[in-house]
Amino acid sequence: FHEHIMPELRRRGVTCAYGDISSPDVLEHAHHGEVRLVICSIPDSLLQGVTNLRLLQIAKQVWPEADVIVSADNPRQAQQLYEAGADYVLRTAKLCAERLHTLISDHSSHTVHHHHVGEEVKLADIFATFKEKDRDHVLKDIPV
Repeated sequence: FHEHIMPELRRRGVTCAYGDISSPDVLEHAHHGEVRLVICSIPDSLLQGVTNLRLLQIAKQVWPEADVIVSADNPRQAQQLYEAGADYVLRTAKLCAERLHTLISDHSSHTVHHHHVGEEVKLADIFATFKEKDRDHVLKDIPV
C-alpha cells in the first residue's frame, strides 16, 4: 500500500488508514465504530514480517465480534487457519482453478449451443469476455 494514494481514496469516499497492520494499537485506532468484517487478502508468501495466522489472532483480539477472512497458500495452512478461528479462508490457487473451470465450461456450453445454429465460438471470444470483467475500473486513475 502506498500512503500517497490515500487522498484520492478519500476523495472517492473510501475510509482508509495507514499503519502497521500487525500492530493491535494501530488497528484499534484505524477504525472507530463497529467492525463487522475483516479481510486479509494477501497470502503469507507475499507478506513481510507477519502471517495470516498472526493477523487473524490480532483481528479477533481487536474486534472479537467481527467475521475474519484470511488467505492461505495451501490446504494445510487453510485448515490451520480454520482451527485458529478463521470464518473463511481464501485460497488463491483454488479460486484460480474455479475461475478456469468456469471459463472452460462457458466455452464448452457456448460451443455446443452455437454449433447447432452453425456458428463457431472461439476460446478467444470467451477470454475477451472474461478480460473485460476482470478490468479494475474502480482504481484505474489512482497513481501507484
